[in-house]
Amino acid sequence: MKKQASPKAPRNLDKHLFESGQQCHKRLWLDYHQPAVAETSATRSAMSNVGQELLTLARSVFPKGILIEGKTLAKAAEATQEQLAAGATVLFGAAFLADGVEVQSDILVVNKDGQLDLYEIKSGTKIKHRYIFDLALQMHVVEASGRTVRAAFLLHINPKYTHKEGVPYPPMQLLRSADVTTKVRKQVDQVKVRLPYFRRAVADDSVLALPMGTYCTTPFACPHLAQCTKEGPPLPLRELPELTRAQELEMHKEGIEELTAVDSKRPGLTFKQRRTLASLEQKAPILEAFVREELRQCAQPLHFLSIATLTEPLPRFEAQRPWRQVPYAWGANTLHKDGRVETASFSHADRTDPRIDFATTLAKQLEVGGTIVCWNDETLEDLRALLEDLPTAKAAVRTIIGRQHVDMMKLFDAGVFHPELRTHSDLEASVAVLLQDKSGAELALHNEDDLREAIDKAAAPRIRSTTKDKIASDMKAWVAWRSDRLLQLYRKFADMPDTRSKPAASAEKPAGKAKPLPKPLPKPS
Repeated sequence: MKKQASPKAPRNLDKHLFESGQQCHKRLWLDYHQPAVAETSATRSAMSNVGQELLTLARSVFPKGILIEGKTLAKAAEATQEQLAAGATVLFGAAFLADGVEVQSDILVVNKDGQLDLYEIKSGTKIKHRYIFDLALQMHVVEASGRTVRAAFLLHINPKYTHKEGVPYPPMQLLRSADVTTKVRKQVDQVKVRLPYFRRAVADDSVLALPMGTYCTTPFACPHLAQCTKEGPPLPLRELPELTRAQELEMHKEGIEELTAVDSKRPGLTFKQRRTLASLEQKAPILEAFVREELRQCAQPLHFLSIATLTEPLPRFEAQRPWRQVPYAWGANTLHKDGRVETASFSHADRTDPRIDFATTLAKQLEVGGTIVCWNDETLEDLRALLEDLPTAKAAVRTIIGRQHVDMMKLFDAGVFHPELRTHSDLEASVAVLLQDKSGAELALHNEDDLREAIDKAAAPRIRSTTKDKIASDMKAWVAWRSDRLLQLYRKFADMPDTRSKPAASAEKPAGKAKPLPKPLPKPS
């Protein structure tokens, strides 16, 4: 991909560009010269609102704070210096410009000796490496502008905070303050080292020739990923399952950028990597016998269960804690020993708390015993948090999480290889290939982002009952479709023939025995 930089005057680096450079120099160049238009989604909007709400809460603890304003950051930096010269003790959005970098501080506190304390507000519950680098960049620029930073603090969400519904968030309880000065100070030198490399990268369009890699989606998906994928090879190397950074670097040095150029007998490949490449080479599926064996050993009745949940960083309901998964719908097809299939579902399209009704209705569906068959058991495991948050519904929650379960996604990832699939993370995509069924495209909902938009709409004031009913129906249709396709996948693969390739006796075998499935969830404490 070859693009010419726009003939614009050089501009300063900032926090966003620094993060881009840490991920990939190609992304840095594109963000600097041709920034992608950010997608407006329900999840992105929700996270933006959470960040703003936390910032407002944190600043409320500093009643003497002065908000720095300015049409440009340069103007804001001038206003900051004026306020500091005038003796201001607390500034919100203080701006600094030095060493070709511009930064803004969420909260800046001036000590009696003139030294500064930096406060950064984050919506996470843990101290992350990128948060430290954010503050390190601020510390470097502030001190390069002639000031001295005494301390750096990270204000983040307290995961143990328990909400009381209808009551405003108490900032001193919702937020936790962490003194990260030592950690930040250690990274300032790294910031100074990286900045010259980043400046050279934005001035050199040869970085556009850099290949795609695992860094395209780590720690977040690059905003230019879709365009780079379109312009790249049809089967990029980064799609190889379990690809390590060391493997990636070694293959890049050899000029290998596509999966078709990787020999399935290459030394150092994992079993999963070999099977994936062999499926591509043979242009045919490879099915491991243990998939059928594991599915057949599930104790009946089998509950093919789909659950729809939303991640809520800030709690809304009674006794809820931050970053909980709130369940809004479930759909189940229960296959009994006599072949009878019982279908049931639940959805909650309202602003009220859905958790108790969700737990009690699902527990009733599962009370006959048997095994839960799901697609990605993380959603099922997340229900364990309801034991803490819903003490009055513990019996129902234990009925759900106490059932044996099999994660069909993980099972297929380990033993079902198809030349058109590299992962089974998306049920809709796997169904389209394995069952030749693309009906999922006709659903109103496809992912958590769609669900969030639907729930936000259902919770809006003065919404019509017919609209609510339509949203509830769409939610049920989504989980019902997923549940039914789990049943169809089971029926196909529980009786499938063993069509895997017959390796020689000395060929590499999978490392270790596959985890026994179905497996019981850990017993609640």
